[in-house]
Amino acid sequence: MGGVKPCSLLLLPVALCLLAGCGKSEKERAARAEQFTTSTKPAPNPQREELETLIRQDTAAPTTLHGAPKFELYSEYKGEDIRQVTGVSGRSLLLCFTAPWCPHCTKMRRSLKRLAEAEQSRVQVVEVNADAYPALAEQFSVTKVPTTIFYTEGVRLRSIVGSYTSESLRKFLHNLLSRAEDPS
Repeated sequence: MGGVKPCSLLLLPVALCLLAGCGKSEKERAARAEQFTTSTKPAPNPQREELETLIRQDTAAPTTLHGAPKFELYSEYKGEDIRQVTGVSGRSLLLCFTAPWCPHCTKMRRSLKRLAEAEQSRVQVVEVNADAYPALAEQFSVTKVPTTIFYTEGVRLRSIVGSYTSESLRKFLHNLLSRAEDPS
């Protein structure tokens, strides 16, 4: 075996074990393992947390069909991902762009609230302050307020500009939905 003595070969695994930390106490190993252990908790999703504010927490009558999340009939947009608002199926959505200084918007707001109450589980209204979210208003090509955009099953049907009564909005909505359901 030349210059290497057999007993030095036996000491090699012991030396490697000491260098790797085999001689450390249980507390030291646990502390070292904890340093490299990550949490199993998922990363926060701010968009989902914002959407949670639209979901009803009480046990009132559901406002959507077939056990889907219970949405407020009328709510204000608070900066969540707009695709989460417009892309939900199982209901019709009226996305209304308004401004706090506009008197026509105040009338439209009252009409939309009445419509949402009258239609219950069939329609949800989300009001967007165009002054607070100008990029969103630009994304939807809103140049005048109030502008109301009609969605059903996540598909944009039509938009209207101006203030309307709740009855005329209801007729317009039913007319739009009947045309959307009729393929001919």
